[in-house]
Amino acid sequence: MIRTLYIDEMNTLHVCDSPYDIEVTPKWLWVDMSEPTKEENLLLSQFFHFHPLSIEDATTVKQRPKYKEYDDYLFFVFHAIDLRTMKPEEIDIFINSTLIVTYHKEASEEVDKVWHTMLNKKPNEKVTTNEVMYKTLDAIVDNYFPFVYDLEDKVFSFEDRHSVDISTENLIDETFDLREDLLLIRRTVLPMRDLVYRLLEGKVLALSKKQKIFLHHINDHLIKQVEMIESSREMTADIRDNYISLNSFRMNNIMKILTIYSVIFMPLTLIAGIYGMNFDVMPELHWKYGYLAVWIVMIAITVGMIGYFRIKKWF
Repeated sequence: MIRTLYIDEMNTLHVCDSPYDIEVTPKWLWVDMSEPTKEENLLLSQFFHFHPLSIEDATTVKQRPKYKEYDDYLFFVFHAIDLRTMKPEEIDIFINSTLIVTYHKEASEEVDKVWHTMLNKKPNEKVTTNEVMYKTLDAIVDNYFPFVYDLEDKVFSFEDRHSVDISTENLIDETFDLREDLLLIRRTVLPMRDLVYRLLEGKVLALSKKQKIFLHHINDHLIKQVEMIESSREMTADIRDNYISLNSFRMNNIMKILTIYSVIFMPLTLIAGIYGMNFDVMPELHWKYGYLAVWIVMIAITVGMIGYFRIKKWF
């Protein structure tokens, strides 16, 4: 689907489907390409004459957040987060001082939000292509917060659950699932933060003071999100290590008890083995009190070893 918004020389806002429908030279033009078909993709090359490499990046290859400079425009790749699957969705932007083209293969809530904002602009209110890009970027970044907060809440809930949930295995599985979600959103937020930082520190865009403040605002949000993600990852790592240590502690206690029992029964097994041999000449075998004496010796050995282990505080 293609939709077009432009301003003529009289600063009047117009909306149409295709840029081919524009009958005047626009002062400012925004074309949004949402879930475009192969035929609609031809607009990028046949109408706008964008560089083939930027068209390839937008239409075929999954890109990381980045920007590239071309002769008469800039090409940006942003990543939004799908509200249902938590997977990144690519939003590509071709922009210069009078033109902006937003390209996304899935419907974008963020772009729709900015589109309606532009439609509600007051007459003669100044609008720039940079403003559209910044507002789109701001909407993308703001939509990260619900996911980050939700993951942080899940991490904090573990502290309340560990005292009542006796299933260590379940908690470990949930912890690894949570770390996978954190890694997924981290791979989206970190490159976006780096991109915004490069825009702030570089000279790619001619930024006014107001635009720099707006971009700093976006950068601050990204920094906060990265810190929250890193904090949550550290907490999940601590939870994972604690439960692994607890499991190891329990296993060590079990092995210690089994070892103690094994050590106690070793001399008893030795005695039983000796007197279980089928020799004819064994004095104790024909002794009247031999059976009782063996039992007394075995009980004495057992009590003595248990007492020794208790004195050593081995259990």
